[in-house]
Amino acid sequence: MADGAIRVEGEAVPLLLLPGTLCDARVFAPLIARLAGRILVHGDLHGETDMGALADRLLRGAPARFAIVGFSLGGIVALEIAARAPDRVLGLALLDANGREVPPELHAARRAIPADATSHAALAGETLWPSYVAPARADDEALRALIVDMAECAPEGAAVRQTELALSRVDSRPRLAALAMPVLVLAGAEDAVSPPEIQRELVDGLPDATLVLVPDAGHFAPLEAPDACADAVRAWLRRVDAGARSLNPDPSGGFMTDSNSKSIKAAAKDDGIADGHVLQVERRDFTQLVPTDRPRVQSMKGFDDCYTDIVDYIIRCTHKIWDERDVGLIYTHYTHNCVAYTTMGTMYDRETHIRDTIQRLVEFPDRRGMAQQVIWRGNDVDGFYTSHMTHGLGRHTEYGAWGKPTGRTYCTRTVADCMILENRIYKEWIVRDNMGPLIQVGLDPHVFAEGIARKKFETGEQVLEVSENRRLLGQYPPETEADVSIAHTEGEAELLRWLHHIYNKRMFGKIHEIYAPNCQWHGPLMRELYGVAAVLHQTMKLVALIPDCAFVPQHICSVESEEGGTKYALRWILDGHHMGYGTLGAPSGHKLTVMGVTHFHVKDGKIVDEWVVYDELSMLVQLKLAAMQTAA
Repeated sequence: MADGAIRVEGEAVPLLLLPGTLCDARVFAPLIARLAGRILVHGDLHGETDMGALADRLLRGAPARFAIVGFSLGGIVALEIAARAPDRVLGLALLDANGREVPPELHAARRAIPADATSHAALAGETLWPSYVAPARADDEALRALIVDMAECAPEGAAVRQTELALSRVDSRPRLAALAMPVLVLAGAEDAVSPPEIQRELVDGLPDATLVLVPDAGHFAPLEAPDACADAVRAWLRRVDAGARSLNPDPSGGFMTDSNSKSIKAAAKDDGIADGHVLQVERRDFTQLVPTDRPRVQSMKGFDDCYTDIVDYIIRCTHKIWDERDVGLIYTHYTHNCVAYTTMGTMYDRETHIRDTIQRLVEFPDRRGMAQQVIWRGNDVDGFYTSHMTHGLGRHTEYGAWGKPTGRTYCTRTVADCMILENRIYKEWIVRDNMGPLIQVGLDPHVFAEGIARKKFETGEQVLEVSENRRLLGQYPPETEADVSIAHTEGEAELLRWLHHIYNKRMFGKIHEIYAPNCQWHGPLMRELYGVAAVLHQTMKLVALIPDCAFVPQHICSVESEEGGTKYALRWILDGHHMGYGTLGAPSGHKLTVMGVTHFHVKDGKIVDEWVVYDELSMLVQLKLAAMQTAA
């Protein structure tokens, strides 16, 4: 989130979540599932090997004021952040953390641990596993598998770098007395890594700290005892929120976390409910997005009377179909021959839409789709085009396409691009991150992809091989100029030029010019990255996977944002061959086509936020299917 540009509804302080060594957001997944309704910012602990440098980078990308939940190494980083910016940190939750420095005489031994490991998986699942959990959980293979999978998903060399990061810390104990914010110190009572005496030491040094030692839990208390941890964190958050309101009460009923609240209030006057402006999603509660007494602010010929503008239409009808279970509304909101292009295949009629919706609702009955953004263009004569991004949260509780229910929670990101005329969607592109929730509920994506590919193979579906994607014409270099014919504004054209420069001309250094230093990147598998270096690395990873790829924009639209600047929605195709290493396995040479949607927020000529959705599971299915074709 950009500095000075965040408003948190409901008087809730945003949370910065910092995971531990070789961990990712999944270490907080059970906690997040029990703490709905709060803005969460996931911190990336990869890259820096100096604690101070990492703290400074996270502070640049964090909200103006926030609270931190830090687990293990993340808790150590949280102490450094709080020491550097005590006026911005409104609360600390230190989970299985440690305030001591590592004595220099132990540095060599610490460095030897990751250096001697054959892999991240071996380090987490064999070397460190006995110290990670309480003795009673030593045979918990599901927990071990999750910890190993997080380790395997960490970037190459992460264990070595994070060891250096941990060794770079200073002794936080002399600084504890200056941290006056509410602090939760929580650990497993049987934590062998950060034992109870270290936790009591923290509490003794902090002015306003609460100690919780969770019985029968070890170092991974958030995963070993999620209910006990959630109860303690909820109690701590009540204190944090109360303290934040007393510091900066907002007469409109929300807690303003930015230093420019006057300008933001002016931009969002009356919340856009009756001022003639089309609704914007980002800073409004759902009830404000589906008003009952608002006059129409757009001409909406042929649309149902309840819809006041195109954003109201998208949000309200989606909620009616998916949350209120009025699936039959599809009959009046889709044409009978509506075509929906998805990452896993194409639906060619309305009845298929209805069957697919019912099956998803049965398999995930408590699923909720939280609208994040609707970027649009058009009118009721020529038709509307909308790009609707949601976060889907739920639990896998019923038998279905994913097999036996696991009971585990998931969170995924989806973008649905729709073409709409007179109340009916007649064409749709649905890009859902299917890989993320599959991993979160504990399923093996390779096994799952193999099953899907087998069914496609048996019905005669093929991966079509095209030898030339036309990024390069014969022996010529890539086109110097981007094709901007789909742009409607100069801003859209400029964005297309930037992306052509990066993806087709492979001039990755452009990223340093067009991304803000404090930019955020929100990607597949619910990855949250910060800073230009992270965006650069992630972009190159995708191109490295498909090194002959051509980047082809399909559609672009934009809206001026109440938060300042402009938000853009770009639907694109990446076409090439699996000729590089990455998460999909060793290079196979098989054809790969990636359909994606990216939302950008551009302020003052710089990208401050990028949300990108594409489906790694569909890519894996393509490779499995191509392998079956080759072997046949």
